[in-house]
Formats: sequence, structure tokens, C-alpha cells
Amino acid sequence: MPKRSVWRSGRLQKLAGRFPAIGDVRGLGAMNAFGLVRTDDPSQPDPQLTAVIVAEAEARGLILLSCGTRYNVIRLLPPLTIPEDQLSEALDILEASIEAALVPA
Repeated sequence: MPKRSVWRSGRLQKLAGRFPAIGDVRGLGAMNAFGLVRTDDPSQPDPQLTAVIVAEAEARGLILLSCGTRYNVIRLLPPLTIPEDQLSEALDILEASIEAALVPA
């Protein structure tokens, strides 16, 4: 598997391609973040969607940190020693949480 930070960033970029509400993906080294925007106006942050994704992830067993001056950014900083299977599971939960928040039941 490629270096974890590159692999995680690539996986987040794929999510951004799938979900237009992910406005940008950024990161340096072990820390990554992505901003959430309104799909009807991508220039506007979406703190409500961010809160829903964080709550969905928590309900599924994943703790996420929201941040940013507009409260629309989710920051990821897993432990450097996280096993690859746990990192993959966390990203699967993140993806499911985003999908649940965006797709009406």
C-alpha cells in the first residue's frame, strides 16, 4: 500500500469526485481536511451538513473533528501507528456517513 497519507488523500479526493458537497480536500503529512459546501451554491460553506456528517459518523463509531471559522471543515488526524485495516474501516465509515447525510432516507 502506498504511503498512508497519500493513500488517505487519494481516497478523500475520490469522495470529493463522488459528492459535490465536498468543496476541497487538503492536507499535509498525516493531517487531512475537507470543506463542505452547499450544493446549490458551492461558494457558501455548509456547517449544517458538517454537523450531520459528524453525528452520523459518531453513531457508526467514528469520532470526527469539525473545525474552521465557518464550521464547515472536517479534519482527519489518525494516530501514526493506526493499523491499515482500521484506517480503511474509518474511511469506509466516513464515506457511509457522508452518503447517509446527503441521500434522503
